Amino acid sequence: MMKLRITALALCLSLVLGMALPCALAEDDGAPKLKSTQCALLGDMGSGRILFNIDAYSRREPASLTKIMTLLLAVEAIEAGTASTDDMVTASAACKTGLEHDSSTAYIDRGETMSLRDLLYCAALASANEACNIIAEHVAGSISAFVERMNTRAAELGCSGTHFANTHGMPDDNHYTTARDIFLIACEGMRHQLFAQLVGCRKYTTSATNDSPARVLESSNALITPDSPYSDKYVYSGAVGIKTGYTEKAGYCLVSAVQRDGVNVIAVVLGADGDTANKEFDSFADTVTLLDWCFENYSYRSIVERGYPAAVQPIEKDGRRGEITLVCSQEINALAEKALDAAKLKSEVTLYAETLTDVPAEGTELGAVTFSDPNDGTVYGTVTLVSQGEARFEEPETQTVRPQELSREQKLATVIVCSIAVFLLLVFILLLVRRSRRMRGKRR
Repeated sequence: MMKLRITALALCLSLVLGMALPCALAEDDGAPKLKSTQCALLGDMGSGRILFNIDAYSRREPASLTKIMTLLLAVEAIEAGTASTDDMVTASAACKTGLEHDSSTAYIDRGETMSLRDLLYCAALASANEACNIIAEHVAGSISAFVERMNTRAAELGCSGTHFANTHGMPDDNHYTTARDIFLIACEGMRHQLFAQLVGCRKYTTSATNDSPARVLESSNALITPDSPYSDKYVYSGAVGIKTGYTEKAGYCLVSAVQRDGVNVIAVVLGADGDTANKEFDSFADTVTLLDWCFENYSYRSIVERGYPAAVQPIEKDGRRGEITLVCSQEINALAEKALDAAKLKSEVTLYAETLTDVPAEGTELGAVTFSDPNDGTVYGTVTLVSQGEARFEEPETQTVRPQELSREQKLATVIVCSIAVFLLLVFILLLVRRSRRMRGKRR
């Protein structure tokens, strides 16, 4: 009975340890530990490579992060010449469509006229919902047409989990996105200079209008300004924008761009908790955790140097086989783990021709090579290959003269001749012997 109790106790202890050990390992796996964020993503702005994510493909309400797409479409219209920042735009009766009385606003009313530039800053800094509707009508002719453009542009960017129902982000069952899709939109936005200026601005003063004196607009992004209503403790070195967002259903949301030490990353945090009384906001705290983890473990570094010999090009000329060295035409730099051993990367070579029939000139482009991590398949870059140095050919083989093999008739004739020669030799020897005996007889 005692043995059974001990066995049962051992089994229970093993079960507990079995459940606890993975948790202990998870706590020490080196990944960033976030507080309350529901969905998160950290990615390289240039390559689009995702460095870390939590449920980045799960649908969430984006709240005012929606305005990132609204600003992007307006900026693209300005770049295309179909709109101008100097356009004077009058708010229509539709400017408050879909808005609640307590939603974020710059207090723009129907009939007020202001420049498109000022409207963009109202949307970016004050997160003014009515400004988004006014921009939409000016750019696309109507709010509905603009929302249709938002969805079309999202699909073009590869946003497979996004659907927009409005221009500003007020709650709607048909209005959703994912952390990964927000990352794609933000990456595209930061490629446009005007967009980067809008989302990186800390403070802006509009011109006076026919209905209002000048407005002083201030960013609420606590990563770039100590005057943020959220707190002054989240300011982050290298942060350059982008946008905050909040609704009760969406939680606290934040998209952040950071450029430091050659590293350009974007962090997306959705559905975090916040304590307004104590000014504790996990959207900012978790973003700082993600960024700190990134800079502790990653750096922008050289993966492959220019001139690195990566392959050889076969040559066959005048019946001789040879080869010439192919080297990387330029250096590959990428965001990579500091612990990465570049020498262990996998290289995949593509030659434009399997074999050349002549020796190429120095520096001729003959192929390309891609370097990737053999463990997780992460691609760090592709570079063209060019010829370098002299071609090397195999030495011609020394021709060994082999005796010609005799035919059957020739072999038979050879045997007969040899036999006759032996016979004659024997006869000659016998004759010599007999002659020698005769000579000895006469002497006696």
